[in-house]
Amino acid sequence: MEPAVKTEKVGAVLEIIMNRADRLNAMNMDLIEGLYQAVEKGFDPEVRAVLLRGEGRGFCAGGDIREFAKLLGTKQGVPHEMPDRLHQMIERIRALPKPVIAVVHGPCAGAGLSLALACDLAIVSEESKFNLAYVGIGLSPDGSSSYFLPRHVGMKKALEIFLTGKNMTAQEVLELGLVNRVVPAAEVLEQGRQMAQMLAMGPTASYAKVKQLVNASFGNTLHTQLNLETELICKSSETEDFRSGITAFLEKRMPEFQGK
Repeated sequence: MEPAVKTEKVGAVLEIIMNRADRLNAMNMDLIEGLYQAVEKGFDPEVRAVLLRGEGRGFCAGGDIREFAKLLGTKQGVPHEMPDRLHQMIERIRALPKPVIAVVHGPCAGAGLSLALACDLAIVSEESKFNLAYVGIGLSPDGSSSYFLPRHVGMKKALEIFLTGKNMTAQEVLELGLVNRVVPAAEVLEQGRQMAQMLAMGPTASYAKVKQLVNASFGNTLHTQLNLETELICKSSETEDFRSGITAFLEKRMPEFQGK
């Protein structure tokens, strides 16, 4: 049996591939656990960027309705283990000290869009469709969407998206600031790979501190955030990449970062 999630390493880029194409990569426990284990591989020091994508006709259609249907006729709801493991995986994505790029094509719905929102960057196909239509089946959001969506679009717009379950085009999510780039369908994977390879050649230790600062900014006061900026810029200045960057600047050439 094919694994629910595959990984491939190309140079310093780790590709994480959701592999339930026959179910539009809908999430069940196998896929969630596979994602968790794949994200853990991203902590390997030899990995300097991570690309997340889906096989088949879409990125991820959200939770697997067939799994939910098994609960009908019983008094059991969604078991805690499923969202708990999903959320542990999301936290590991945010903790990864390197960039994580979602490359989205086709349907991206529910927990699939939640997953894309949790990534650092997102490149999407112009034919992709998006929604957070949890209420359409009587559920509330999970997968970090209730955290990240209001921070992208504000409270009232977030509530509109959640309460109406509206479908959104690639251009609409771009205008809302939910993704970074919309590209033709035939180019989305190649452009995602190009971005991942470019970032993998960059100052990985610096990227880690950028992520740490942005993550912390949601809960910090200005004073606390400024103190953290002081701490991290001083630490950054002790790296080999800093010395390489300064030397290259003075010599008027491109730096060759080693991620150290």
